[in-house]
Amino acid sequence: MRLLRTLIMGGVMLIPGLLLSMLIWYVAGQPSTEPMESLICNGIPLFSVSLGLFFGWKTGEAYSVKMES
Repeated sequence: MRLLRTLIMGGVMLIPGLLLSMLIWYVAGQPSTEPMESLICNGIPLFSVSLGLFFGWKTGEAYSVKMES
């Protein structure tokens, strides 16, 4: 259950990451040079999804299955 919650939170964080990167790309003047465009268009959504995965895993402790040995 914890893994499923983590994956869902990571997937949902893709939407704000894409919107934020589109806004920053537009405000930056729609750069077409490779390092800047790649950083904005790929880096921000990847960071957003990574942050969602991390936050989902850290806050999912209540849903984890604890095995006793």
